[in-house]
Amino acid sequence: MEITTKNFIEQLPAIRQTIREASFFAIDTEFTGLTSDRNVMPFDTPEEVYLKTIENSAHFVIIQFGLCAFQVHPESGQVSYKCFNFYCYPKGRVPVFACQGESMRFLADNGFDFNKLFREGLSYCGEVDEERLRTELKDRQDQRAATLEAKAEENGNNDSLNMVPVPPEEEKLIGEISVRIEEFLKSEDKDYTITNCNGFQRKLIYQMIDSQFRKTISTSSVTLENNHKAILVERKRSKQEELKLEQERVAQENEDLERMVGLSLVLQELSQARKLIIGHNMLLDLLFIIRQFFRPLPHSYQDFKKTMRELFPLILDTKYLCTNGELKVHIYSSVLAHVFEAVNKAPFIMPDVTCGFEEHKYSADDTKHHDAGYDAYLTGMCFLGLASFFKADLKDITHDPVLKAYFNRIFLLRVSEINYIYTHGKEPSFSREHVFFVSFPESWRQSDIVNRFRNYGQVHVNWVNSSSAFVTLHNRDYASHVIKTIDKASISICTLTQFKAKHWLGLKEGTIVIVPIMDTTSNISSTIIPTTPTIITPTTKEKRKKKKNRHR
Repeated sequence: MEITTKNFIEQLPAIRQTIREASFFAIDTEFTGLTSDRNVMPFDTPEEVYLKTIENSAHFVIIQFGLCAFQVHPESGQVSYKCFNFYCYPKGRVPVFACQGESMRFLADNGFDFNKLFREGLSYCGEVDEERLRTELKDRQDQRAATLEAKAEENGNNDSLNMVPVPPEEEKLIGEISVRIEEFLKSEDKDYTITNCNGFQRKLIYQMIDSQFRKTISTSSVTLENNHKAILVERKRSKQEELKLEQERVAQENEDLERMVGLSLVLQELSQARKLIIGHNMLLDLLFIIRQFFRPLPHSYQDFKKTMRELFPLILDTKYLCTNGELKVHIYSSVLAHVFEAVNKAPFIMPDVTCGFEEHKYSADDTKHHDAGYDAYLTGMCFLGLASFFKADLKDITHDPVLKAYFNRIFLLRVSEINYIYTHGKEPSFSREHVFFVSFPESWRQSDIVNRFRNYGQVHVNWVNSSSAFVTLHNRDYASHVIKTIDKASISICTLTQFKAKHWLGLKEGTIVIVPIMDTTSNISSTIIPTTPTIITPTTKEKRKKKKNRHR
């Protein structure tokens, strides 16, 4: 079911109820851009990957959020789902975000409805902004309530001590409005709206009305279609009528506040459910969700893990689940569509799944790839298929002994050693002294690299580009001998530690090293990208300018 500004308030109670009744969830998102992972190295630690990722993706936002809620019947084990596809778009002049041209074109090519996004996308806000909005609204409502109470208790005396003097240039306006109010009282009109006044003029008008028409008319502030403020004048209401009008106004204001908080209300409900949330390659999904709907991402890796435990205490990344050795025999690729294709064949057993929204159901026969709702559905179905391989009990899925080893681990792309973030503890540590960065002629092939390292046993090669690679020794005992004894003809070599030190030093000194990274979905690659590292150094003039600036 698509959720936009047109049906959000109407559907919000049903969405909340669906979340409360669900057994587990699958999610997916669409962004205005994807973080560049070119600076993620195969031997980065999970902490290094996290810090690089939040730096690279700081200005992109989620524009579509897919939530698929799965319910397992406690007795029959029958599985049903309800899927929601939310468009979300920031409101107001303050939010500024970045768009990546290729990402936007990709979404357009896949049928993304940008008109619906811009016109009907849901608003959202973080925790601090929501608290501010709620506090401001409560203060306004409390102030009005106090005013109503004071009016009910007033004895008819007209206190003029706090009246603002009417400037000569405003006397004509105030006089004309006074005449119009008298004409309104003599007419059969239900109400009269005073428009085209600034804030100061409205204050003078309220003052005049309180002085001359206190017992005959009632007023209220209204917002016109052009968002300008106006004064609605009506015949004097009774105390009961005033209270009823105020209750209606409070209800409307509360509804307007829900519209402003928007999609954040759904994410809050999802967080409070404390149930299993499933995603596929979900690092960016989680980072963007936290930053956009809750709070800024911490620059401390441990604080990020703490935030994850607070907001989403139980997650499962199906891309990481696909690294299981038994599953890899049957799944040739961990791309979502390929996993779905694999789990619909033996030895997997896909359970019968029914849709709770018959008119809004998804089907594998009607693919809608890169529609967040459909991809969330696909992710959930992949999980059901993968769980069948381990004969997991869907009625008690969180206690499955095999799946437990994959809970709360977020898959990391392009990383060779520890390829996940464990949100509930520490990842295994590893030494990288046996890893070397090697540069060589573009004409070299994998066999040339292996031959050069033949004296040190078997090696593992991670290509960086056509003229460099990371080389890992299988036998770590040889690590201390490589730099001293390897034949350095036609190559340059350094340890991984030295490479990282040079890389960061270059950035600090103004030398930008652009290293195109190959696709490392497979650990060993012999495919070469015909691109060489580009090194951009400051010109002599720039260096002099930089040196001059240091002395200022």
